[in-house]
Amino acid sequence: MNKYIKNHELLTPLNNEPHAFAKFRIDAQKHSVNLIEEIALGQSLGAWDTKNVAINILRKKIAKIVNIESDTFYHEATVAFPFEIWQGKLSWLMSILFGKMSFFEGVQLNSVWFSQDCFNEKALIGPKNNINNIRISVGADLNKPLLMGILKPNVGMSTEKISELYVEAAEAGVHLLKDDEIRHDSTPLESLKRVSLIAEESAKRNLKTLYAVHLQIDGTHFLEHAKALENAGASAFLLNTWITGIDVLQELRKVTNLPIVSHPALVGAFGIQETTATIHPRVTLAQFIRAAGADLSLFPSPYGKLGLNKDLALDIAKHCLLKNNNWHINETIPVPSAGIKPEHAPLAKKDFGNNFILNAGTGIFTHPKGINVSIKEFLKEL
Repeated sequence: MNKYIKNHELLTPLNNEPHAFAKFRIDAQKHSVNLIEEIALGQSLGAWDTKNVAINILRKKIAKIVNIESDTFYHEATVAFPFEIWQGKLSWLMSILFGKMSFFEGVQLNSVWFSQDCFNEKALIGPKNNINNIRISVGADLNKPLLMGILKPNVGMSTEKISELYVEAAEAGVHLLKDDEIRHDSTPLESLKRVSLIAEESAKRNLKTLYAVHLQIDGTHFLEHAKALENAGASAFLLNTWITGIDVLQELRKVTNLPIVSHPALVGAFGIQETTATIHPRVTLAQFIRAAGADLSLFPSPYGKLGLNKDLALDIAKHCLLKNNNWHINETIPVPSAGIKPEHAPLAKKDFGNNFILNAGTGIFTHPKGINVSIKEFLKEL
């Protein structure tokens, strides 16, 4: 690595402080390998300047280059960013890793992981519910995938209609139901009323199906709203993570043990191809949200109307579930979604195994033979 890097402070061994690790993939036709030094130095310190900052402080805050590989087509580098400069705040870390670098065409944030000591109750918590927790809570088989339904057309439904559909779908055997991510209530009272009625009907009939209410962010009071929804009987939250900001997910995780469902809205803007994405989908739909505490990650399946490349979809699922020294926390449950029909269920089971949740909207709620029949078909195939 020495031949590529001028400032050898970037090559010194890591100290005992926690670090976030990021792998960058750079188009060698567009950028010199020297850009790696600019990323490591410029995105951790801004500049190496001993006139204005003591050298011991610079050494404490500077990123370290762990590995470089370079060929005719790509430069790939792993850079370690000390906890000191991001303090467990994932929005700060994203700004460091890819805020300015997002303007460099041909640079991809390819992968992110963390040293074990980044995970604790004061920094990164990770998910609080694994798939067996969810299976047990809904009374499902511990060796089979689960089924989630999206209430459609959720936007136009009254509270009473949503409750009615919840009961019908729950009695048919669906394990989870969620709001549509584009459902926005005019006041928090609407979602409180909806949650209260569903909780009441669920208790009356002893239904175990979880209902993920869309936590809508309106100003700075989202945590108070979340607590009110939980007190009203909410059993899960749906969050538009990359619309509202990763901080919202991270802060919500600190105040609730309920399952948090992370929706992928906006992630497609970062690119959905292995080589051309500016941020690889594994970062946004697995690694970052898992560190922040998402229990479930929705992403486009390879089968439905969005048709994400199968290798990419499987890679997202792999990193949701990965267990090693850097990912000793709970897994995030993969939830392949979008345009799912009953005939897709055996394909999903073949590709994703048993530890996933299949998510269907119109495939359940607009089935020509009705909700009950569609859910039974899905469950039979799963």
